[in-house]
Amino acid sequence: MAEHAPRASARSAIPPHQIATAVIGAKLIAFRVNRRPDQLAHLLGMTRMAAELGAITPEERQQFLADLDDLMAEEMRHG
Repeated sequence: MAEHAPRASARSAIPPHQIATAVIGAKLIAFRVNRRPDQLAHLLGMTRMAAELGAITPEERQQFLADLDDLMAEEMRHG
C-alpha cells in the first residue's frame, strides 16, 4: 500500500487577507462592469464583514470605500 504525505489544507496556504482582497476585488470588477445596485450593496456588506472579522484592516476598508466613492463619482460625470 502506498503511503501519502499528510494532506495540507489549501485554505491554510492562503492567508485570509489575500482571500478577502481577491473576493472583494472580483466583486468590484463585476460592479464596474454591470453597476447594479444589488452589487453595490453586496460589496459594502462584504467589505464591512471582512473588516469586522479582521481579514482586512480598518484602513484598507476606508481605502476601499474611498475608491468606491471615486468610482461612483466617475459614473455620475459620465452618466
